[in-house]
Amino acid sequence: MDIFQKCYDYSEARIAKEQGYYPYFIPFSGGDDTVMVYQGSAKIMIGSNNYLGLTHHPKVLEAAQKALLEYGTGRTGSRFLNGTLDIHEEFERELAEFTGKQAALIFATGFMTNMGTISTVVGKDDVIILDKLDHASIIEGCSLSRAKILRYKHNNIKELKSILEGLPEKIGKLVVVDGVFSMEGDIARLPEICKIVKKYGARLMVDDAHSMGVLGPEGNGTAAHFGVTDQVDLIMGTFSKSFAAVGGFIAGDTEVVEYIKHNSRSMIFTASLPPSVVASARAALKIIKSEPQRRERLWEIGNYMRQKYQAMG
Repeated sequence: MDIFQKCYDYSEARIAKEQGYYPYFIPFSGGDDTVMVYQGSAKIMIGSNNYLGLTHHPKVLEAAQKALLEYGTGRTGSRFLNGTLDIHEEFERELAEFTGKQAALIFATGFMTNMGTISTVVGKDDVIILDKLDHASIIEGCSLSRAKILRYKHNNIKELKSILEGLPEKIGKLVVVDGVFSMEGDIARLPEICKIVKKYGARLMVDDAHSMGVLGPEGNGTAAHFGVTDQVDLIMGTFSKSFAAVGGFIAGDTEVVEYIKHNSRSMIFTASLPPSVVASARAALKIIKSEPQRRERLWEIGNYMRQKYQAMG
């Protein structure tokens, strides 16, 4: 059988397009991410992850332009060889401080951060315990690790405890949760999770893609929001949401980050993040820390939208 046959038989997208309800890959022609232009008409954007509205912030644009002129469009190589610039390492130190961890490591995307981190620190003789609503990039990393995967019902602390209770003490165990769950919008019960993870000798990783810039005293994530930063072993974040760019990072103990740095294939075997992207994300970080009113405004809008949707039934 032709391995491409399933591609030729695939009809869902074609039918949706023909019947006029295909909602994906919409080609916008301009706008500032609040109001976008589609087929010559202005449309209000309510589906963006640009939580703090920084994609067109003058300081973010200026930082990107300056880096573009100083460093060029890209390094055309891996961080492992010729792709590391001084600004990569400076930003990593800033991210470590921001998250309250010893060290941080930048990846090209958030997906690659989760995939590369999990598949590097976990092996075939280990066990990974996941919330059933964890992000797809976490699932992908687990699959690559070849570890045994166990999943518990969403935010069900009792079931998480039951799973950990049943595992042998000598087996390596990693619990991975989203800080804010991207589809449900709710927050992980992190204080309770931390206690259980510690009791049973497991390690804890939190995907803070949707909480960086949103939760915490300085927008520094779910662990900071709950005051349990020292109880979370690995904190993952992205630059494609509140940081208004693209990319991701993992933060943790120096030795753990150093191990990931020298063993993660998704970091080693890909080109480094372009300097203009690094510079714009760094500028966004400064704004996140210095302009708390942006977070306050975000919560106002979120609460307003929720009330209106509830009123609509």
